[in-house]
Amino acid sequence: MIARLPEQLSNLPAPISSFIGRGAELEEIMRLLRRYRLVTLTGSGGVGKTRLALRAAERSAEGSHFPDGVWLAELAPLSRPELIVETVAKVAAAREDSEQPPLERLAVALSQKRLLLALDNCEHLLDECAHLAAYLLARCPELTLLATSREPLAINGEAVLRVAPLSLPAATSALDLERQDAQEWLLTFDAVRLFCERARAAEPSFRLSRATASAVVEICQRLDGIPLALELAAMRVRGMGVAYLGARLDDRFRLLTAGAHAAEPRQQTLTATVEWSYGLLTERERTTLRRLGVFVGDFSPEAAEAVCAAADAAPTAAQDAAQTASRDAVGENSAGENFLDDLARLVDKSLVQFGQATGRYRLLETIRLFCVHQLEAAGETQDAQRQHFLYYLQLVEDGAALLGGPDQEGWFNRIEQEHDNHRAALGWALGVGRTDEAARLALGLWRFWRARTYQREGLRWLEQILALDATYPAPEALRPRLLLALGVLAHAAGAFDRATIFHTEALRLWEAAGDERGQAQALFELGWQRFDEMKLPEARRLARDSLLVAERTGDDRAIADGLLLTAVVAIELEQLDGVIPTLARSLAIWQRLGDVDRIAVTEAALAGAYQRGGDYERSKPLLAESLRLILRTGSYGNLISTLVGLLRLALRAADHPDAAHDLARVIGAMRAWEERTSLGRSPWWDSPDGRAARETIDRIIGPEARAQYIAQGWRLTDDALLALTERLTDPTAPATPTARDRQDRPEDNPHARLTRREREVLRLVAQGMTNAQVARELIVTPRTVNAHLTAIYGKLGVTSRSRAIRYALDHHLG
Repeated sequence: MIARLPEQLSNLPAPISSFIGRGAELEEIMRLLRRYRLVTLTGSGGVGKTRLALRAAERSAEGSHFPDGVWLAELAPLSRPELIVETVAKVAAAREDSEQPPLERLAVALSQKRLLLALDNCEHLLDECAHLAAYLLARCPELTLLATSREPLAINGEAVLRVAPLSLPAATSALDLERQDAQEWLLTFDAVRLFCERARAAEPSFRLSRATASAVVEICQRLDGIPLALELAAMRVRGMGVAYLGARLDDRFRLLTAGAHAAEPRQQTLTATVEWSYGLLTERERTTLRRLGVFVGDFSPEAAEAVCAAADAAPTAAQDAAQTASRDAVGENSAGENFLDDLARLVDKSLVQFGQATGRYRLLETIRLFCVHQLEAAGETQDAQRQHFLYYLQLVEDGAALLGGPDQEGWFNRIEQEHDNHRAALGWALGVGRTDEAARLALGLWRFWRARTYQREGLRWLEQILALDATYPAPEALRPRLLLALGVLAHAAGAFDRATIFHTEALRLWEAAGDERGQAQALFELGWQRFDEMKLPEARRLARDSLLVAERTGDDRAIADGLLLTAVVAIELEQLDGVIPTLARSLAIWQRLGDVDRIAVTEAALAGAYQRGGDYERSKPLLAESLRLILRTGSYGNLISTLVGLLRLALRAADHPDAAHDLARVIGAMRAWEERTSLGRSPWWDSPDGRAARETIDRIIGPEARAQYIAQGWRLTDDALLALTERLTDPTAPATPTARDRQDRPEDNPHARLTRREREVLRLVAQGMTNAQVARELIVTPRTVNAHLTAIYGKLGVTSRSRAIRYALDHHLG
């Protein structure tokens, strides 16, 4: 606490380092202080509540709203509740010669004053601070309180602002870090700015550069943007550099111990900061929190309750005696019927994060790693991980019935949400040698991996399971299913030789077992692989065999697959007789089953059949619908056939520069798909269509412009790709715009009403940039970009981003 001098109107400490970021939060605090008499800043330990409160207090002291001053009471050093009033009274210069009780004396001293009193670090004496605040606010009508605490004071009239970690770049690619303005872009994120400034203070030779950018981003992301952790890490730059520091962050609680000696003990190391919060919990809250450490990423309340309650219901032998002895204090069901109350309290205490938009919870990674250590110390790790695995296995197996049906899209979205936890569950099962359970979980996930282009990751998981099977054999019935999944993912990853081995062995096992449904599936997958390899005679034979076996089983899915493969091979061989009825029959089956993924693939194949027959108009609605379905479901692994159909449309119309631009954009989208699916260079580029596309573009706009527009296509967002598709498949649009179309009078064009900046925003959006990317390009905020887009929609008479992009492309504004 800093002593008050008579002439002072503030006892705020002078800042010793720069205040970085937090502009929006600071403005919000100033707004709240004008409307409420108690504003509480909450957040996890080290997130910067005190620094933000002090900055807000400094701003308040600069104005005239608090003529009697702005005062700080530091409560962190206090251990006895009765000292709170004495400490605040000393700050407020309350008379000490009065015989009144201390709280009454303080209220009298403040009753006629208009001032701001900041109560810093209330969490360890929360009830007493809440009582003090309620009493003073009732007795002192001109008093305003600004509190910091890891949980709200929970009294009437309190406004709560949760202080989040500093802003971070999302997952960055090598391309992001290679861009010319990468360093300037990274410094727009407050976490990066803070780390770099503090690192340079610790080591003047440090610079954010291409050489250090990747490590700096990794450090900021892995420390969750928590200012205290970033400052502690920055101090280590002097002795080890950022690359080594980033590689050591798994050991962060031992590594980050070099805090400022003048700081409170709980602020001097990362361990002490988290232990301070953990020590303030009840025993039951500690049990719940450490068990939540098994979750990776975010998680649902149902998952948390299932895992924690199940772990509590089956204590380990080592815990049994201790739990029995403490049951009265802890409660009969520490993670059962009271679990959601415990979870809510942990959110209030800023140890668990809750997303209002998603309804899901998460732990900051620093808190999660601390919980992992506590779980190990309590001897609960294996039991909690086992319950975590069983929950996610049950979740996947319960959803198996949704695969290949109308609800598959929602199911895949659910798996995407839970993907980090599925990874953790698989890792645990492999680590403890549970081959059968790991196989069951992977078999529930492989179709998701294929559809959402995680094929290389899925392949690695399945290969690990296959290797474990050599030591701890899985049930025989699972083996051909595992091999088929391996074959499909190897095929999707372009590893055709390995895919052949897996598919062939799966087929052999199913033939030995007399399982014709399995045989039909293996024949189909092997045939589809041969088709992608352009080994068409063999693909035709496998398609025929697959369909024959499928017809014998009467399995509609296998029949529809056999029909689809038979048709696409015939199209490629230019044997078009009967192809359209074959595809129509396949499509009808998929529509009856509600399999949106297969509907999209079959529609693209049917469009290809019409195009090979010269009927491009009938292909248009099929391609448009195919693309909409793929974008809706996120099944990007199925996109290539649709893109090839779009390219043929663009190639057919490409006889002037604007149409050649569209053709180049489609090529760019195809190349982006190849990179996303890790397939490498497609054989298509050396086909007649591929060569014709490049030659046409070069003839009309030249190689340099070709590269520019291919790059635009590579960056297309889903909305921009949809707009381009709508343009290419519009049955009413002329094949090519006329010179008169391109020279309309400005007053006839809605875009003539756009401002220069609105045109700039529309141009960048049409090139495939997200709002955040546009904001960085124009050096404005995403909110400003949103406002510009709202104005653009109104002026153009459109209602969506994709329609605005299509307008831009139609009028050559992109």
